[in-house]
Amino acid sequence: MFIYSLQSVLEYRQSIEKEKLTEFSDAERNLHDEKRRLQEIGEHRAELAGDLRALQDKACNSRDIVLILKYSEELQRREQRQMEIVREAALVFEERRKDLLEAVKKRKMMETHKEHRHQEYKTDLIAAERRETDDMSIQRFSRRGS
Repeated sequence: MFIYSLQSVLEYRQSIEKEKLTEFSDAERNLHDEKRRLQEIGEHRAELAGDLRALQDKACNSRDIVLILKYSEELQRREQRQMEIVREAALVFEERRKDLLEAVKKRKMMETHKEHRHQEYKTDLIAAERRETDDMSIQRFSRRGS
């Protein structure tokens, strides 16, 4: 029966990989959410610009236009902040991706090592069986000759 002496290390590497995969998934979801928020702000600014253009054709209070322009400026500031948040989320995402790839690489390395050890075990087992069979054949031949 083959028993891998580093099985606990392999299991540890597998658990680390699962942990890194969870962190990667969380970072990916966060990046997606932040990009969606940025897009929503951009869409809202575009709607506001359309509303402002529509007001050009109408007689309206200058105070309303000033309020719309101030709100547009605020949306622009929000958009800039959100762009920075997206950049930071992208950096975190990339870092988590690298961590996951490293964990996968380490696990695969251990699995390859385990497979090599298993092949060595099988080769040694076959060689031992062959020696035993050869010894029994030699003993039978020796008995016949006597």
